[in-house]
Amino acid sequence: MKKKLIKAGSTFLVCFLFAFMWLIFGPSEIFFANVTDFAFVYGDFAGYLAVFAVAGAILLTLLIAFLPDKVHGLLLSIVFGVSLAGYFQVMFFNKNLDLLGVNPEGYKAETGRAVMNLVLWLAVIAAVAALSFWKRDIWKKVVSYGAVFLLCIQFVALVSLWISAKEEAYRYPEGKWHLSGEKQYVVSADKNVIVLILDYFSNQYLEPLETAYPGATDFLHDFTYYSNMDCTYFGTFPSLPHMLTGREVNMSQPINDWCREIWENDTTNTFYGALKEKDYQFNVYTPDTNILCGLNDVKILDGRLSNVANDAQEIDVYYKLLFKTMAKMSGYRMFPDILKPYFYANIDEYADIVSVKENKINHNNYDFYQGLLENGLRTDKNSNYVIVQHLMGPHLYTTNEAGYYKEDSTLEETAKGCMVIVEEYLNQLKELGVYDDATIIITADHGGGYDSQVIFYIKEPGETHETSPVTNAPASFREFLPTIAGAAGLNASAYGQTIYDFSEDEQRERTVWLRMYNADYPTVPCYTGDKDGSANVYYGYTYTGEVEELLRQTEEGPSVIEPMADSYF
Repeated sequence: MKKKLIKAGSTFLVCFLFAFMWLIFGPSEIFFANVTDFAFVYGDFAGYLAVFAVAGAILLTLLIAFLPDKVHGLLLSIVFGVSLAGYFQVMFFNKNLDLLGVNPEGYKAETGRAVMNLVLWLAVIAAVAALSFWKRDIWKKVVSYGAVFLLCIQFVALVSLWISAKEEAYRYPEGKWHLSGEKQYVVSADKNVIVLILDYFSNQYLEPLETAYPGATDFLHDFTYYSNMDCTYFGTFPSLPHMLTGREVNMSQPINDWCREIWENDTTNTFYGALKEKDYQFNVYTPDTNILCGLNDVKILDGRLSNVANDAQEIDVYYKLLFKTMAKMSGYRMFPDILKPYFYANIDEYADIVSVKENKINHNNYDFYQGLLENGLRTDKNSNYVIVQHLMGPHLYTTNEAGYYKEDSTLEETAKGCMVIVEEYLNQLKELGVYDDATIIITADHGGGYDSQVIFYIKEPGETHETSPVTNAPASFREFLPTIAGAAGLNASAYGQTIYDFSEDEQRERTVWLRMYNADYPTVPCYTGDKDGSANVYYGYTYTGEVEELLRQTEEGPSVIEPMADSYF
C-alpha cells in the first residue's frame, strides 16, 4: 500500500508539473509580459485555470498511476519528457515568437527548423523513457526530483511576476479616456470625408481576388485607383498615427515620447483646429488606442479627435473564450514547432474576450457588417464629418465571401468579404443621398512585410465613371493628411504635398520602412517597459518606380538600417 501511495504521489508530481506549466505558469507569464495588450485582468482567468490544472493532474494521475510498471513508466516518461522539452522550448527554442497573433497566415516554421526541433523533442522524451526501462531507480529520481525542481523554479518566477506586476493587471479602471463608437454608423447630412481602412490589404491581393471572384471591385467604378501607393511604414503602428498626424517616425525617440509629440505639436493642433473652424467632427474608429497613444493617456487625443470620451464602460467577459485562448497561447509557446499552428491564437481571439456593452467600436469585418445591416447608416445635420474607419481587413482570414464570420477562411474569401462590406456601406450612403457629395477613400494602413504597397481608391465629390480610372502616380501616405485637408476645404499646401501633386509615370524615390530584428544591433525594450522588444531596427527599402522595383529591392535587402529606441511589439 505504501509503495502504491508513493507511486501515486510521484505520478501526481509529474502530471501536475505538466498541468502547471501549461495552464498556470504559461498563461501567467504571457499575461504579465503583455498586460497592456489585454483588456481583461489576471483574476478573470488565473483561479479558474488553476482549478482546471489541479483537476487535470488528478485525472491524469488516476489514469496512469496504477498501471503495470512498464506501461506506467513509459506514460509517465512521456509526460515528464514533454514537460522538460517544453521548458527547453520556452527557454531556448522560441526565437522571436509572435505571441500576439499578428500574422494573418498564422505560424509557419521553416521545414528544416521544424524537423530539427521535433528531433530534439523526441530525443528528450526517448532518453527519459529509456531510463524507465534500463535504469529504473535512476529514472525514479530523475522524474521525481526533476519535477520538483522545475516546479520550484517556475513557482518562484510566478511569485516574482505577481509581486512586480502593474496595478492594471489586477484591477479594471473605474473610468478612463477612450474612443467611443457611439457614432460609428453616423455620417454628415452635408459634407463627408470618409476613409475606410482595410488592415493589411496589399495591392498584390487584387489579382488573386479578381481571379477567384471576377468583377469583385467593379462597384468601385466611380473611384480612381492608385496602383503605385506606398504605405511608408509597415504595421498599423506606426502607419495609422503617421496617417492621422502627418508626422514622420523619429526612430531614435522612445515610442511613448513620439506618440505624445505627434499629437501635441503646433502642426497637428493647427490641422485639427482648422477642421473645427469649418465645423468638422473628426471621428476615428479603431479599438486599440495604444496604436495612437502608446502608454500615454487617451486624453492627448481630446481636442483633436471628436469621439474621445471619458466615462466608465460596462464590460462583458466571454470566459469560455478567455480560458480557451489563454490555454492555446500557452500551448503555442510551450509545444514544438510542428504543433504550433494548431495552437496559434489570432489577435482577434483575445480582442473579442472583453466587449463593451455600450458604444463599442466594431473592428472585426463581420461585426462591423452586422452593425451596418442591423442599424444602418444615419445622418447628422449639425456637423460635417471626417470619418476614419479602421477594419480588420485581410489581416486575419476570418471573413467569408459574403462578409460574415468564417473561422478558416482564405485570403481570397476574406478580401471578397471586405469588398461586400464596402459595397454595402457605399450603397447606404447613396440611399441617404450623401454619396455624390462625399470624398471617399478605400485603402489599407499597410501591406505585407514583403509586398508593402497598398490598395488606394479615391472618389471626389461629383466624380463618376463607367469604369475605374487607374493611375501609377507615385503617391504615398506622406501625402495622406494634406489630401484629407484639401478634401475638407483647408489649405492643403500648409501640410505638404497631396496625392494629386504627382503625375502618371513620374519617377520618384520613396522609402518603405519595416520593423525587423537584427542580431548585429543591441536588443531594445518594448515600449511597455516590461519585456524585450521583438524588433530592434527599421529596414528602409528605397526604390524608384512601381511595385516591381520595391519587390526587387526587398529581395536584395535594405538600403539603410536604422536602430530603434524601443519596439512596439
